Amino acid sequence: MPRNTKTRAPAKQSSSPKRRAKGTPASTSNAAQPTIPAPRRFRGRGQLKMLPEMPLDILFEIFSHLDPPDVLRLARTTKDLRELLMSRSAISIWKAAFLNDPDLPCLPEGMNEPQYANLAFSPHCHSCFVAGEHSILWAFQVRLCSKCMEGRFDESYKVFKKVPGKSMSLNITLLRHATAIIPTGSRFVYSYDEVVEMHEKLATLKKGDSKKYEEFCDKRRKWVEEIQAHASQAQMSGSKRLARIQRMREEARERRRIEVYKRLGDLGYTDEVEYINDTRPEMLSEHSLIKSDVVLTDRVWDNMKPQLVELMHSVTEKMQRRKRKSVLKKRQRLLLSILKAYIHERPMDEIHPRAVDVCVMPHIKAMLEDASMDAYTTEESFQDLVDDLPAAEDRDFLLRATTYFRCAECREPIAYPRILAHACLSELQHGHRNRDDDDAILFTNLESEPWNYGGKRVTYYPDAEASAKSVVHNCGLDVDMTTAQDMDDVSPWLECICCRHKVNGRAVFRWRKAILHDMYHAALGDSSNWRPLSDSHAEAAEALQQTTFQACYNDPPDNVCTRCRHQSSYLQMRTHLRISHGIDDPEIEEDYVLQVDASMDQPPFTLMLPHSLPEIIELDDDERPSKPLKYSGNSIVIEMTTE
Repeated sequence: MPRNTKTRAPAKQSSSPKRRAKGTPASTSNAAQPTIPAPRRFRGRGQLKMLPEMPLDILFEIFSHLDPPDVLRLARTTKDLRELLMSRSAISIWKAAFLNDPDLPCLPEGMNEPQYANLAFSPHCHSCFVAGEHSILWAFQVRLCSKCMEGRFDESYKVFKKVPGKSMSLNITLLRHATAIIPTGSRFVYSYDEVVEMHEKLATLKKGDSKKYEEFCDKRRKWVEEIQAHASQAQMSGSKRLARIQRMREEARERRRIEVYKRLGDLGYTDEVEYINDTRPEMLSEHSLIKSDVVLTDRVWDNMKPQLVELMHSVTEKMQRRKRKSVLKKRQRLLLSILKAYIHERPMDEIHPRAVDVCVMPHIKAMLEDASMDAYTTEESFQDLVDDLPAAEDRDFLLRATTYFRCAECREPIAYPRILAHACLSELQHGHRNRDDDDAILFTNLESEPWNYGGKRVTYYPDAEASAKSVVHNCGLDVDMTTAQDMDDVSPWLECICCRHKVNGRAVFRWRKAILHDMYHAALGDSSNWRPLSDSHAEAAEALQQTTFQACYNDPPDNVCTRCRHQSSYLQMRTHLRISHGIDDPEIEEDYVLQVDASMDQPPFTLMLPHSLPEIIELDDDERPSKPLKYSGNSIVIEMTTE
């Protein structure tokens, strides 16, 4: 029994021997017993243990689809695979591998397939066997690190110093060279040993038969040319291979991306995929689950599907909102085209509601916001709406010459009907672009808001009313009955007594300018004092206005061409009428008009009428000057119209 125990104990230890420290001798009892090697344990996936035991025809078929670097790495995996792949019977595998790599040139002279693969794809230096950055010297069929190149290869001027004279520099075509990375950069390098050997060879041949010398040089030169041509092709194969591999990966990624999109479409997410590709395509194309060159199998898809479905759910609401915006925008465009055609046919001085005001009308807004995606898709759907546009009723108060409003932005007196068309009252305010409701979408699409949206942009202007009543009263008219049209028909001229100057003369104004001037005095705390001009003085003021009006520069684009509705400043309008319509002397109300939202403060501005009334000279049609005459001294020339 004890003997059996002693014989079993070593066997039990040998099945799983303990590691011992390096250099520590084995025990005497273990050394006396025969050593039984422990079997190798392969753990994890990717075991190559059973490969050598497979039938050779199956192995050869599998390996024939590999590239040269794959076969090279496989041959260095296990001893069994190395013995298999390095045997002569495996030459077909290597040849098939090189056929799978179209970038490398054919096998060079003096090398077999494994050697060629080792030169092109090995990660180790052929001299010191250290992995790292190497230079492949194709012409010399060797791969070296920078340390191992020292003393063996260098630039031509350094290498040629090894031989006397200039014999090798003159016969440089007989030497091989290769591109290598050296401390001074990427350069052509030559072999020290080859230069010395070739120098000695040439020196020996020169002493003998010259014919043999020439034959050797010609043969050597042709051989070098063939070597260098092959080396040049091999040098370029690296970049070609990288480009080909990158192209193949991109194609594989594209196939995977298309397959993922197709499977998402089969799950009912076609619209979501289109929405993401239109707004943020990188969300899918750069996704880690999609941006891969691995073939998409059913097993892989089942693993990644839950995450992609969750992503689709996150964009569904945003997609629906975007579709909603698109539908609203299309319907608004149809409505706007009808409104533009309708307004173009109406008189230029007629006030119409803005597009945004029409869009917020209850029955029109209901049409624009209809939930159906297929409703109201043509202009005919909105054609009958022009008959429902609102019109102002009972405008007696609004038409008075003393009725004025004030804009919260510009604070200028605004009368009717300009108050309905004033730009500030429909300007898009901040904050709508950050909202996502239907009203914000309507307003943002039109870049405007409904008139006086919120009810805080326009207020009545009592100060302007007080000044207007003073002007109307001094004209001898009823302040409660006189309309703006009545004042235009009377067209009175008024003098501000407060602004009379001993030298410059008397300050005279039209009635609208007089209101602004009266407000100026009121703001300073002065009491206004107006006096209407007599007929003769009014004629002189009219003549002075005509001569100064053309010299005034009005920058705001308040003038509209009656022929093409082009809008520009006063001077630009005169240029437009002359160039586009051939009108050299345009007339207001006939060739151009002030836009509805034009300011009250139009040129000419304050006119100073001389104290002494100038002489008025009337001219017949035949005596009219070609250019308007200016005021000079005490004379003003007024053109007399003939009936």
